[in-house]
Formats: sequence, structure tokens, C-alpha cells
Amino acid sequence: MSSVEDRTRLYGAILSLIEQARTDTGDETLGSEVEEAILDTQFRELESEILENPGAFEPWLVRRRHIN
Repeated sequence: MSSVEDRTRLYGAILSLIEQARTDTGDETLGSEVEEAILDTQFRELESEILENPGAFEPWLVRRRHIN
């Protein structure tokens, strides 16, 4: 199993715990900052993987110009 898979499973477990804590406490905002950080991290990792090995996505990728 790759480290990406390990992290994805860990993130899923953390998000499940947050959701359970929200249900138990009735606090919908409980853990929202942690949840946001996890989702941001997952999107960055996915974006990196796609850019490193785009496979079938390659025709739809658009290069961004960096303006200094």
C-alpha cells in the first residue's frame, strides 16, 4: 500500500470521528478547521498526482502562465 493510500485511509478515519463527535455533541461546527485542512491537503495531493502522471486527463489539462 502506498503512503497516499495510507494517508487517505487515515484522513477518512479522522473525518468519520469528527462527524461522530458532531452527532454526539450537536455542534455542527466542531472540527470544521481540521476538516477543511484535511480536504485542502487531499486536493493538493490529488492535483500533484494528476500533474505528475496525467494519463487520460492529459488532453484536458491547461498549462498556467506564471506572471511575475
